[in-house]
Amino acid sequence: MFNRLVQFLKKLFQRLFGGRHTPAEVETHAQQQPPPPLTDTDLEFLFTQLIEGVHQARGQVWAQKWLHNIEHRVSTERWVEWLQRFGEKLLASSSPNNELASRMIQLGELEVGAVGDAAYDIGMKLLTRNSGEPIWEYDGFDAVSQDFAGSTQTLSEQEEVSEEGENLPEGEYQSVTLDQLLEMLQQDENLRQQIAQQLGTQTDDPEILIQELLNQFQASGQSNPNQAEA
Repeated sequence: MFNRLVQFLKKLFQRLFGGRHTPAEVETHAQQQPPPPLTDTDLEFLFTQLIEGVHQARGQVWAQKWLHNIEHRVSTERWVEWLQRFGEKLLASSSPNNELASRMIQLGELEVGAVGDAAYDIGMKLLTRNSGEPIWEYDGFDAVSQDFAGSTQTLSEQEEVSEEGENLPEGEYQSVTLDQLLEMLQQDENLRQQIAQQLGTQTDDPEILIQELLNQFQASGQSNPNQAEA
């Protein structure tokens, strides 16, 4: 009778506690569970961190390491697919998003691969989608403002600008294209030196000076065409 009672109690305890896992077993099982997939909102948050780091001049090595460290969660293909959707949303928006576009271009200029290339393309599309409107102006020497409207002007428009510039009253602003400014810089050494001094660059190479002017515009993230009309 006693032996039967002992056997009964053993079976009872086995049923009660035999199927339970120890804390260590439960923790190991939990660690083996794959993390949940990232949503588009998660990717937008992560991408914002990436371009913010690039904006803080952390450089190419930092950006490459950042992408490598997260590759187990977000592959390059996933980044590119998401960037395509993200870019379509930005281009469909009425907001200019100039600052975001500038940072995406900065990422692309670091040459970090397909992610940077996709970001660069989107950034350029954002900055040039309204190419018919002036996108930058620079107030500098001799009270002349260089208004960059891109290279989309026709030959007749350029001639009109040139003719108007010859008859401008003193103190008026003159609008020129990038090509015209490049030609001016190539022909006028004094002009190159003045712009280089204002920009704080050690070179007076015309193409580098123009690129630096564009970089400063992109960093400012805004333009004010109304000043060119004043």
